[in-house]
This record gives sequence, C-alpha cells and structure tokens, in this order.
Amino acid sequence: MESTFKQIVLIHIILLPVLLLLEIFFPVPEEISYLPYFEGAIANMSDGALIFSAIIGIGLLIANLVSCFLIYFFKPVGRPMYLWTLILLVASYLLAPYVSTGFFAMVDTLDSILAGAILVFMYFTPIKEKFSK
Repeated sequence: MESTFKQIVLIHIILLPVLLLLEIFFPVPEEISYLPYFEGAIANMSDGALIFSAIIGIGLLIANLVSCFLIYFFKPVGRPMYLWTLILLVASYLLAPYVSTGFFAMVDTLDSILAGAILVFMYFTPIKEKFSK
C-alpha cells in the first residue's frame, strides 16, 4: 500500500509542471476570452490586485508542491499543509470564471482524482500511522 501511495504522489508531483506547460504552450484561443461572459471577471481589477492575486496563486502552487514532497517522505507537517493548500486551490477556482482547453481539463481532472486518492490514503488507510512518527 505504501508503494501505491508513493506512486500516486509522484504522479501528482509530475502533473503540476505538465499542467503549467500545457497552460503556457496550448492556451485558450483569444476570441473565447473576449466573450461577454468573461468581460468583467478580470477587467475590473487594478494592476495591483492582479499582481497580488498572481503572487498568491504562485505561492499556493509552490506550497502545494512542497507539501507533496513532505507527504511523499511521510513528514507529519505535510498532511495538514497538503489539505489546506488543496482546499485553498479548490476555492481559488471559484473566484472567477475560467476557460481551459479540453486536454488541459482532462489532465486537470486526472490531477484532481489523484488529489482525492492522496487524501483518502492519508486519512483513511493504515498509512496515516506513518505520519505520526
């Protein structure tokens, strides 16, 4: 069971840079971003607010990656850190409308499934005792 947990965490760690590369090299076409539905989402934000939200988002992604490494090595601080960064990342999806390509959405869904599996392993299987050492 431990090897399965570690494999899931490792795949989860690998998917974060893959998602970032997909977002950079295969972006959503510009004409979709100009639809009226997305008009007021970011347009009303000041430059300072955009920079602040970008810094918070990057910080959350880095904290999530660090917590993945911590839970891979069964460090006790990794469990709550992973849980809270995951909660904050999910909450950040709800702040504004978001458009993605189909392939990005598929990989992101796979990443979400792995995150759920990691939570189940950490809190509901015998692996939870490894974090108390």
